[in-house]
Amino acid sequence: PMSEAEMRDELLTLLVAGHETTATSLSWAMERLVRHPEKLERLRAEVLAGEDAYLTATIQETLRLRPVIVLVARRLTEPVVIGDYELPVGATVTPCIHLIHRDPETYPEPAEFRPERFLERTYSATEFLPFGGGSRRCLGAAFAEAEMAIAVGLLVREWNLELVDRE
Repeated sequence: PMSEAEMRDELLTLLVAGHETTATSLSWAMERLVRHPEKLERLRAEVLAGEDAYLTATIQETLRLRPVIVLVARRLTEPVVIGDYELPVGATVTPCIHLIHRDPETYPEPAEFRPERFLERTYSATEFLPFGGGSRRCLGAAFAEAEMAIAVGLLVREWNLELVDRE
């Protein structure tokens, strides 16, 4: 088990490391919403009605289009075959989250901001991975999403947001 000092260090890392990444994601959520006023109005109406499905979908769609981390690097501990390539133990692979999230077979019209896609279906852990995946998935993922839901919900409930200049 972890010592109290190790536990404290892990909690500090969770809070501090997630600050800038969550702030960046919140900025992108606001940018996406003001550029799509019809999505913003739907979100506002649902938040005011006490519903949270579209809020969650909006956050997920923001994280899909604008993941904070676009690449992850992993060193192979066993050989792997990917397509026609045989990769040896020790090779470094870098799955690209950005490209996975823009695969048109998984996400039709992948460049479009469509929170509705997350209401229409559930994506697997290999299709939607803004926080990485597997045993190395971001420890603060649930906290970041909860923090974003509170902030985005409050912003759209309390403020009239609009794009001042399209440039």
